[in-house]
This record gives sequence, C-alpha cells and structure tokens, in this order.
Amino acid sequence: MKPVLNLKLITCVVGIALAMSAGNVCAQEKSAKAGFSFDVYGDSRSMMYLPYKQSEEAEARQLMVDMFELVLPQKVAAEVVERDVKLIYDPATKELVQMVMPFDTASEVTTLKMDKGWVTEASVEDIKLLPGVSRTMFRLDGGDWVAREVVKDIKDGHSKFLLSTGDLVWWGKQGSKPSDNPYWKLVNEDVLKQLPPPDKQMKAAGMDGRVFPAVGNHEVWDDSDVEGLLASFPYLKKFGVSDKELIYKFDFDGVRFIFLWTGKYDYREPSGWGATRPAFEEQMKQLKLWLDEARAKGTKKVFIAFHAPAFCRPGMGPIPEDQNPHKTIAAYAKDLDIVVFNGHVHTTEAYQVDGVRYFVLGGGGAEPAERTSRSPRVIHWTSIGRARLLKRTTTTCTWK
Repeated sequence: MKPVLNLKLITCVVGIALAMSAGNVCAQEKSAKAGFSFDVYGDSRSMMYLPYKQSEEAEARQLMVDMFELVLPQKVAAEVVERDVKLIYDPATKELVQMVMPFDTASEVTTLKMDKGWVTEASVEDIKLLPGVSRTMFRLDGGDWVAREVVKDIKDGHSKFLLSTGDLVWWGKQGSKPSDNPYWKLVNEDVLKQLPPPDKQMKAAGMDGRVFPAVGNHEVWDDSDVEGLLASFPYLKKFGVSDKELIYKFDFDGVRFIFLWTGKYDYREPSGWGATRPAFEEQMKQLKLWLDEARAKGTKKVFIAFHAPAFCRPGMGPIPEDQNPHKTIAAYAKDLDIVVFNGHVHTTEAYQVDGVRYFVLGGGGAEPAERTSRSPRVIHWTSIGRARLLKRTTTTCTWK
C-alpha cells in the first residue's frame, strides 16, 4: 500500500505507558456519562494439536500435509512432510514429545515441544546463519494467560463482553463433527463455559452471548460451512451469520459494532481480502449502509473488527490498497468516532490515519512477529475517559 498522508504510528510495547492529551481526564471522567467496557484481542488460537500416540503417526503426518498445503502445492507438501518433518516419540510412553520441521527459509528449522498432542513451545534456528542460536516464537501459556485475563475481567464485572479479531482456533475442522474438534473444545472449556450469561442490558440489545468474533482465516480452514464457529456461537445466527454470510453488526448502549470478513488464507497474497461471503465490493456496500444508518440515528461511536490489518509494518503486511476498506471507513470519520480492530499478523500496533484509529491486536497467544514479540497480548477498552493508554498486567485503553 502507498504511504498515507498524516499517518501517526504508535507501537505499543510492554513497559511503555503512553498518554495523549490526558491532563484533565479525571475531571472529564467524573462528569461523563457512565459507559461500559469490553475486552478485545486476536489470534488467540493454540498453535497445533496432533494425534500423539506413536501408533497414530500416519494420521499425524497426514494432518501435517494438510497444513503445508496452505502454502505449498499438494504433491510438494506431501514430499516435504515425508522428507523434512521429524516426529520424535518418548521411548517409554510412546507419545509424541517433539517435532522438527522447516520454517520460512531453506536454512531455518522449527523445533516444537509437544505434550499430549499440543504444541507447548516453538523455537526457530537458522542452521546456516546462526547455528546453535534459537529464538522462542510461541508458548502455550501465553494463550492460557490471555484466556484467564479476559474471563476474569468479565466475571469481575470490569468488562461486559469480549471481541475477537479472528483465529480463535488453529483449524476450523478437525474431527468428524464440531464437538470432536480439539480447538473448539479448548475455546469452550477455557473461555465460553467460564463466562456468566449475558445480563439484562445485553439481552435487551439482542446479545445472547459474551464473545463476539470477527471470522478469521483459521475458522474456515477445512470448514467452509463454519459448523465449528456456529456450534460455539449459535447466537450469531440471530445477527444473520451463516455459511453464506460471515459479516454482522449490533448496537449496544448507543454504540455500533460491525464485524467484516477478510477471507480465507492465500499464500500468494497472505493479507489479501479474498472474502466471498460476501465479496469485498458487497461488504463495502453493506458497510456504507450500516455507517449511514448509525449516522442517521445519531450514533457517535463505531467499532469495526476484521481479521487482516488495514495497516501494519511486520510480517505478512497490510491488506493491498485496491482491497483495503480504509477509504470507505475514513469517509465517515468527520461524523463518527471510528475505531478499527485487526489481527492476523501476530503483532500489536496502533495507528491513526485520516481521523480513524486502528489497533492491530494479533498477539493473543499465537506465535508473535519477531520484532514485536514483547508486545502486550490484550487490550481492555472502556468507553469512559479520554485518550489514555496505560500499562498494567494487560494494556488498558481508555477513550471517550
């Protein structure tokens, strides 16, 4: 994407507390109308689950072939898994304890530590440029920490609900039915079952759950009918979500929330807007209708969530300019206070472009981009106050 005029970039990293025009925040908070809070984060998925008994190695390898087919032709993927992927089993328990496989370049190798089928830690070593030196890119306890924090926020009443920018799971379909999918099981056990039911205010707004996701590329991986998503979040059907419609909106306490879909992953254009349900042009038409409606109703604040980022620096990069929704969104910035949440690139960044605030929140537990591996994994958003970004155990954003 070409550079955008008046771009203000703020990179959020742990250990930094950033204040913008916060001089009289306390006085404003006292006089402001009581609002509500919600948590938002993205890419909270665990890295991978494989059948872990040595007798199941053929099944584990086939799943690896399916994974490599995301970025390689089918025949090549099978050859790479056969030649370059090593599965190491404990001789006593006959359980998978380690896997070694290729990474981004020909000389990079990833080592995965496994426990009962789950990747618990992943590290990368460049055996040609820096032999013997590895960097950790994933720890399962990062995602566990995020889940505990957001559940605690909602249970304690600090947040009403949770927004996700997508990729709650590694694989949309693994198993014969959604209840057999180990990733959706994890989401249900660690988050959904831990949350209280919606309160009366939420019920009155038609919100029959506590978690509202934008659909990521991993949710539709091998699950084109999004059975896993709709089984975990059946209340999304109330907002029109189906296997043919993956965008929706709702209003709560005078605020509009909009969720778009950027499509499944294509290695030839990793941050491309490849959505077909509906396609980009149709989504932009619907987005305009929803923003026009909000403006006509006198709504002042709009939050928009979609998976691939409109702006970002590292990793897979931003959505290409010809598919980027920023131009459509920015056209409403004069009348609406719009904040956009994105994920996908496993980093945490903040931008302000043409009057629209963008937060990239792709570090909720998935493997982070190297340059931002110290970034916070959760942003807690509250509607009271003004322009403060404070660091605590999670990062707290407070706006009015």
